[in-house]
Amino acid sequence: MELLTQMSAMHWLILGGVLLILELLGTAGYLLWLGAAAIAVAAATAIGNVSWHGQWLLFALLALLFTAGWWRWQRQRSRMQDVATPLNQRLQHYVGRDVLLLEPVQQGRSRVKLDDTVWSVRCEQPLAAGSQVRIIAVDGTLLTVSALTTD
Repeated sequence: MELLTQMSAMHWLILGGVLLILELLGTAGYLLWLGAAAIAVAAATAIGNVSWHGQWLLFALLALLFTAGWWRWQRQRSRMQDVATPLNQRLQHYVGRDVLLLEPVQQGRSRVKLDDTVWSVRCEQPLAAGSQVRIIAVDGTLLTVSALTTD
């Protein structure tokens, strides 16, 4: 108990360093913000005369603040990446690509070859085989295409 009530700036700095070194050993971010909070308390203790109650309270508040701030930033970043990443949706990468029809459009359906695979397409216009079309949407494994207008 005596050690806890007589923490100096050097003690906080050592605690922060130890926590950061332990973080390097692979705790996946759990100790990073505690180490940063301990180093901030070391700086506050070195600058001003902070009581031991104040030091521990400041450490607890900063640890919560740093951790909550990181969690919020990481959550926002993950949410943006989830929207931008079409995981397991290979066909989404083909939207906007120009291809040739392998067969004439019959009853709104035809086929195109993309890379090494032949895909079924839906088209609203009657087009001949060999017509150039652009992929405009994906619905499962069915591509929606529209005719390219040549000016």
